[in-house]
Amino acid sequence: MARADIRNDGRPVPLKHHSARGDTPRNNGNFVRGSQLLNTQVIMWLQGAKMPFLMWLGIFALSYFTILSFTLDENNFQLICMRILSWLWDWCALDPMKQANLQLPDHTVRHTYMGYVPYVPEVALAWHKAVRGVIGSILIASFATIPASIWYVDFSRRRGGSIMEERHERGAMLVDRDLLYKEINQHNYMKFVEEAKDLFPDKKPQAVLKMPFDARKAAGIHHPYYLAGIPYPHRLEQSHTMLLGTTGTGKTTVLRRHLAQMRERQDTAVVFDLTGAYVEAFYDPERDTILNPMDVRCPSWSIFNDCSTYSEFTAAAAALIPSDGGSSEPFWALAARTLFIEMCMKLIEKGQTSNQALADNLMTADLKQVHRHLQKTIADPLTAPEAARMAESIRAVFNTNAQALRFLPDEGEPYSIKKWITGEKKPGSILFTTCTYTDLEMNKALLTLWSNLAIHSLMTMPHTRSLRTWFMFDELGALHRLPAIENGLQTARNFGGAMILGLHSFDKLVQVYGEENARNLSSLARTKLMLAAADLDTAEQCARYIGNREIRQMDEGYSYGYNSTRDASTLTPRKQIEPLVIPDDIMNLPSMHGFVKFPDGFPAARIQLEWQHYAKVAEGFMRRPPSKPGDPDGKVRGGGGKPKGGDDGGRGESLTPAPEDMEMGVTPIALAADILSQPTEEQQREAVENEAAQRMDLGVQTPADGKDDGDRRDERDRDVRDLDAGQDSASTQSRGSEFRNHNPLPHEEDLGVREARDGFGTGDGIDHHHDHGHGHDDGLGMGD
Repeated sequence: MARADIRNDGRPVPLKHHSARGDTPRNNGNFVRGSQLLNTQVIMWLQGAKMPFLMWLGIFALSYFTILSFTLDENNFQLICMRILSWLWDWCALDPMKQANLQLPDHTVRHTYMGYVPYVPEVALAWHKAVRGVIGSILIASFATIPASIWYVDFSRRRGGSIMEERHERGAMLVDRDLLYKEINQHNYMKFVEEAKDLFPDKKPQAVLKMPFDARKAAGIHHPYYLAGIPYPHRLEQSHTMLLGTTGTGKTTVLRRHLAQMRERQDTAVVFDLTGAYVEAFYDPERDTILNPMDVRCPSWSIFNDCSTYSEFTAAAAALIPSDGGSSEPFWALAARTLFIEMCMKLIEKGQTSNQALADNLMTADLKQVHRHLQKTIADPLTAPEAARMAESIRAVFNTNAQALRFLPDEGEPYSIKKWITGEKKPGSILFTTCTYTDLEMNKALLTLWSNLAIHSLMTMPHTRSLRTWFMFDELGALHRLPAIENGLQTARNFGGAMILGLHSFDKLVQVYGEENARNLSSLARTKLMLAAADLDTAEQCARYIGNREIRQMDEGYSYGYNSTRDASTLTPRKQIEPLVIPDDIMNLPSMHGFVKFPDGFPAARIQLEWQHYAKVAEGFMRRPPSKPGDPDGKVRGGGGKPKGGDDGGRGESLTPAPEDMEMGVTPIALAADILSQPTEEQQREAVENEAAQRMDLGVQTPADGKDDGDRRDERDRDVRDLDAGQDSASTQSRGSEFRNHNPLPHEEDLGVREARDGFGTGDGIDHHHDHGHGHDDGLGMGD
């Protein structure tokens, strides 16, 4: 057992704030105050202590009177009185020879002297009876008063303690761990008895417990899981669980224990493993699967293995191309999703259902090729060559999020998450989605997609009360926003799903899901395990989860003065609402300590986790040999380089982020904003036409080649038609070294720029020198 220290030994500790200055002025010193309080305490103690003595005297008097009444007659009372008178006569030293007459019990009168009264046999007998009555009364009073006094003292102590106790009026409760364990165990046993009677009406509950585990599970008997050593209330695992705690506080310990219980109960699980701790302890190659594009154990997976309809691709696109933060869906993300969905449906029509086909036809293809694939679809306007910059921006958003698809292995048997979730599998199987922190930024969207597919696949199965699959996220904030988790927390319990969401801080959840959605998710996970928090916001949220209560407290006040009549102690009751736990309690928790809160009205309790060692059965990560993703045509997958043949589809320079740009943090939205800040096609067309008009005003009307303006316009129209038909224009000519040096245009021009240039730049031996930066002609030369 750990040594008790300042954190838990409860000893008083003097506290003084470092900024305190001076002493508070008091009218009385410590001695005066202490002596008055001590005096009051002694007097009040004596007032309480005299009650047993008064009780003894009362019982003695009552007993003695009763005894004498039954043992003595009237004559005996007279004789006893004469015996007492004789003793007083002698004590006063009076004449002992004073004559005295005694009436005896036989009614005769005996003459004697006062000094001889005690020796008269009849007097001696009566006195002996009186003395025996006193002894008997003392014994009776003592035997009656001792237990009565003990009861009186105990009752007074309990009364004094109870009057000062805080009375719980209403609200949440915080109890000892053992009490909560006992109450839930009794609750679960009663539910088991009811369940056993319904499923096995001819058997007693004890006989059902002796049945083999497989038989009980197949019949539908529920076997509760344990959280931090305390069982879940009956069938409330599917109310979902949230683990809150900073790094190193015990979340991994709890999840490992859950996986061990899952194996024992022969359920299944989907585990997001960011550290490899769960793969190392539980991976079994005979029944488990690891999804990680950088791990050699990853099977051949493709989006087409799990999606085949518009609705399935739409759900997958929402996970692959996220919109984090809870804000409204931005245009670029929605457009990229539309591009992805329509291309996938086209590839299914053509039978090209592979990651390579998706990369070749969408991620690396030239814009014309993409546009031809998506003609007559809702993605047609998004890929039109006339809007090349917008199209490249949209594709840049998709490529940035889907780049991990390029690294998925193609070899091996195709794997489907949906088939694994809904199909037959070995009991205790686990689907690991793993990643290292180094690969997280690149694989985050893919990991989000896999988790999303698993949750959606579960909700396509028939309804059931029994637990089928656990979804465990050691760090939910490490993934993009999971659209399925919001619906899954609401409805997955109807399909046998239970989720455990691990969080380092509540702010991270807000960052990914937005404040309203984050609060919604935390409310849907009704079971809470709260470990030590490192930030105040998370600690305050945990304190709110544990709850508040209304209590009635008794305040004790003292008054004292020169006259003892002013000495008094007063008790004043008051009611107030206060939290069961304050945020500082959460922040100061030691590692492996925390609070657990179950739903259905069960109180919260403070718990302590026990660390358990799990033998290493597999490597956490087995990295795939590094390879540069590429395609047979010499294009880099996911890039925007110029394809073979020199056809750029009407684009300018590649607008897809280069790898070095990604390392520097160039985001798709920033790239799109840069693209849109450039001159539009209409602006470029207008600038070229203005410059050409200036040339026509200064130039000669009859050119050297003998063509008039009508001939030139006809040629220009034919060139434009050729461009619209997808052919290369024959009118593209060398511009001259001076033009290239002083007027650098894009490597591939937009349609409006080429049309204007071809309209004014035809003819043999003509050089055009134009400075766009200054907005005037340097000279228009025409040859003879």
